[in-house]
Amino acid sequence: MHTQQEIKGNLARLLATENLIVEHRKVSTAMFDVDRRVLTLPMWDKASSVVYDMLVGHEVGHALFTPNEDWREVADIPKDFINVIEDARIEKLMKRKFPGLNKSFSKGYKELHDMDFFSVQGEDLSTYSLIDRINLHFKIGASALIPFSIEEKLFVARTDLAETFEEVLQIAQDVYAFSQEQKDEVEIPSTPDESESNANVLQGSDSASSDKKDNESSDEDQPNAKPQAGGASSGGTHAKIESEIEDDIIDDWDDEDEEEDGAGSEGGDQSSTQRSFDDASEKLSSPDSKNLTYVEIPEKVNLDKHVVDWKKLHDWIDSQALESIAYADVDQLYNEFRKQSQKEVNYLVKEFECRKSADAYARAGQSKTGVLDTTKLHTYLYNEDIFKKITILPDGKNHGLLFLLDWSGSMQNEILATVKQLLNLTAFCKKVQIPFEVYGFTNDWIVAERAIQNDSKSPDYDSYSYKKENAVKNEVYINDDWFHLVNFISSRSNGRDYERMCRNLWREASYYRNYTNYQYTIGLQLSGTPLNEAIVMMNYIIPNFQKQNDLQKVNLCILSDGEGCTTGYGREYHDEYQDEYKVHVRRLDWSAVLRDRKTGRTYPPFEYDNCTNIFIQQLRDRNPDVNVIGFRILDGSSLSGFVGRYANFEKYTDIQKQWKKEKSAIISNPKAYSALYVINSRSLNKEVEFNVESGAQKGEISKAFKRMLGNKSTNKKLLSSFIGYVS
Repeated sequence: MHTQQEIKGNLARLLATENLIVEHRKVSTAMFDVDRRVLTLPMWDKASSVVYDMLVGHEVGHALFTPNEDWREVADIPKDFINVIEDARIEKLMKRKFPGLNKSFSKGYKELHDMDFFSVQGEDLSTYSLIDRINLHFKIGASALIPFSIEEKLFVARTDLAETFEEVLQIAQDVYAFSQEQKDEVEIPSTPDESESNANVLQGSDSASSDKKDNESSDEDQPNAKPQAGGASSGGTHAKIESEIEDDIIDDWDDEDEEEDGAGSEGGDQSSTQRSFDDASEKLSSPDSKNLTYVEIPEKVNLDKHVVDWKKLHDWIDSQALESIAYADVDQLYNEFRKQSQKEVNYLVKEFECRKSADAYARAGQSKTGVLDTTKLHTYLYNEDIFKKITILPDGKNHGLLFLLDWSGSMQNEILATVKQLLNLTAFCKKVQIPFEVYGFTNDWIVAERAIQNDSKSPDYDSYSYKKENAVKNEVYINDDWFHLVNFISSRSNGRDYERMCRNLWREASYYRNYTNYQYTIGLQLSGTPLNEAIVMMNYIIPNFQKQNDLQKVNLCILSDGEGCTTGYGREYHDEYQDEYKVHVRRLDWSAVLRDRKTGRTYPPFEYDNCTNIFIQQLRDRNPDVNVIGFRILDGSSLSGFVGRYANFEKYTDIQKQWKKEKSAIISNPKAYSALYVINSRSLNKEVEFNVESGAQKGEISKAFKRMLGNKSTNKKLLSSFIGYVS
């Protein structure tokens, strides 16, 4: 159902030639807010595609051609009269603008007529009011042979020719005035004596005029019964009464009264066919359809509140550092790691340069010069290609890399191994001069902020509960205090600062995997997993990153071991005690859908297992030059659930085979990620070196060598997987 709503929403925007806001809600009829440019459509889940197209085309017609003005100031008549005439005009204009809609309107109305949406099957259409017959004529079509008198055909012709809303108002007034005159001329005089009533009728025009004056005076308290200035003239004869057939006349009056109470015009102030159509349209929506809330990412955010720049972060880490002796063992391991990783980094650089060169030559083109090629000059009689050629190598796109590192409690066992891979990636970027930033998403930095603001006080750990203040109605909620991105490493630094950042990150990660002589830095404790908030924040960080570094392409790498924490949005509710409307934070669930005004896209309702996919897809839709690459660290028991959530589960068997063989797997065709890789958590922490005992046999040496290469190849998969995106 969502797919159809998405398609029809796009259709509405295309027809309107503007980025309308399209909402599907549990409402009885479609509406268009001219000021906000919001088109609200019912959830027509039972409607056929052609009916859906017809209904959408109709409502877009109002959006395009119906002016935003209060017509009651110039036309004090029932709204049904204006709606019917205006419907005919806007549908005519829509079919003129988009000829393909002719079939949609014709087939759509025919299908609904066959389902008796107008409640006219088996009825004598000649008994219906003029406004109802006009409505049926322009919606069902001329083939229905709706009966009109000669004078009534004039109104039909005027409706068909109407081009402006001003004409619509005039026609509606004239039709209403005409209808009132018809009603007055056939109305039975109210007298206690039936014989006296009949005699008055047969007396001729004098009595009729007298009765008409009485009727006009009685209608003074009903403004809707008086035609406006400029309306139809009352001089013509619209219905003739054959006075010589007294009984027939009385029977006709009785029939007219019945029709007014039943299938007719409901007293002449409403269109019964349009009311029937509106009522029947409600049946196109299932009674159990869900009423959705449209949620958007924040229009703007204050990045200074949420992003801790690398200089502020590492100055704080250094201010909390102990004497160097406390880090001696950890720093030695860091130096050994740096030395050993040089080969892997160089391998990445070599592969990158090879791929870049191959891609450049693949896109190379040849161009003729104005210089003669003397070696071909002798062929001039039969060969026109005698000029020298040059090969043109087009410049490649400028790429940048952003890394999101999961700094949550569940990462404790894998954090050091992940940081190792991350340091190799940044070293590669540094060497080939690719701009990059590394951010860790965390809920703990607020503790450091409190300590920085008041160093005399101990850090406040007493209330690690989310403050839910300043929530905005129908916006994804990002807590100003508890959500932060800490900028661990940045390419904006010089060589000395880069080394400082890498060493500090190593020390923080080592605390959680090694027995150390120090504590983690205040504000950098592994915490919750605000993954979704971090992805949303990329909508504002990526444009700045692109602009600062003049980039055409950005690759976002997410390194995580699990799902994000619960994400909320601002939900309005009525506080009955204080009798006012307030906004509180509610969890994103099936009752909420994400909408992006910039792209015009809406996404399926939120569920527990699709939040991250939705936010990634929204990020990619808004930023088409961004690849989102996922590196997920898993144990074997979590593989099936992960594949079911982020990929096509039909491919699970193939993924499982690759997983068992290589301790990692490439997820083909992920749901939202550009590319997705799963890494066995045990393989990351398993350090295998080429160590054999003295005097070992040839077979033992071979096995040891294969074990080392197997581990190295797993690491290389993680390190080289993104080369194809950045070369």
